[in-house]
Order: sequence, then C-alpha cells, then structure tokens
Amino acid sequence: MKERFIIIIVAIIAGLFITSAGFFIYQSTKKGNDSPLTKQASSSNSSSDQQNSTLFVRVSTPVDESITAKRTIVVNGTTNPNNLIIISSNLEDVEVKPTQEGAFTASIDIDAGANELVTRAIAPNGESVQDIKTITYSTEEF
Repeated sequence: MKERFIIIIVAIIAGLFITSAGFFIYQSTKKGNDSPLTKQASSSNSSSDQQNSTLFVRVSTPVDESITAKRTIVVNGTTNPNNLIIISSNLEDVEVKPTQEGAFTASIDIDAGANELVTRAIAPNGESVQDIKTITYSTEEF
C-alpha cells in the first residue's frame, strides 16, 4: 500500500512538471506582437523610405486569443490604401481592398476549435507584412 501511494505522488509530480514545461515552451514560441508591423528602409532614397514606412497592417478586431460562438467573424483593421489585404483562416482565404483611408473590413469563416487568423498586407512592389491572431470557436458555456 505504501508503494502505491509513493508511485501516485511521483506520477502526479511528473505530470505537473511535464505540463508546466509544455506550457512554457508554447508561450515562448507564440507570437504575441500586437503592434503594427513595419519594414525598415535599407536605402537613403526618399521614395523608397516613404513606401517602406507605409507597409503595415493593424487588425483592430478580433482581439488575439479571443473566444467566439460565431462561425463567421468580422475582421477590421487599417493599412496603406495602396496595399492588398489577404485574410486567411483554417477554412478559407479572403481578399480585400482597403478604402481610401486605409480601413478594411471582411467576414471570414472559422473552424471549430483554435484558428490561426493571418492578415497579410501586400504592397504594390510585392513586399508584405502580416498580423497573426488566434481565435477560438466554441459553443461551450464558461
């Protein structure tokens, strides 16, 4: 009986250790940058500086790591008006052209569970930046 008790305690401690290690590894590999993504200009050409400084995408909704009970979500954000926006989920890709002010809105379907929502801005010269958010679809009550 004493041996079983010791084995149970050791198994619980080992399980907690493995779970904690997995959690910290996941957190260290996750990209959690909500700031706008910009490219640094490598030349001193002023037109090149202006074009690179406007290469950004900022998604205002949905918020990273949010949970929703809706299969279709609305993505809102801003970018340079000349950029093309491509929003990708686990199920589909949606192409959006921003307004003259640089705002964009699109509806996209998501899959059950965790979804990686990648919003990519592509400049006319082919350069691109992206914003990645994780959205979870669940109908469970919390």
